[in-house]
Amino acid sequence: MVFFHLNGHNCDMREIIRHIDEVKRRVGLIVGQPMTFEVNKGRNKFVKFDGYIQDAYPAIFTVRCMIEGEEELLSYSYNDILTRNVRINRK
Repeated sequence: MVFFHLNGHNCDMREIIRHIDEVKRRVGLIVGQPMTFEVNKGRNKFVKFDGYIQDAYPAIFTVRCMIEGEEELLSYSYNDILTRNVRINRK
């Protein structure tokens, strides 16, 4: 059995899959709603911007936002949320 360390707990692979499925479900519920995103750009430096989740796919989700006056379409994996590299908050 393969074990991973997640949020301070040892988790087996089945447990991580359940967590990812829950993240996918929650992301699917907020598609199209205005949100605030915080994205870790490395060295614990976060970039904060407003936008909305445009689509949720099996492995990734896309975010439509305005960054420095330019409309952008960004994509992230659900694992980015689990690892807290992407944080999503209601606006």
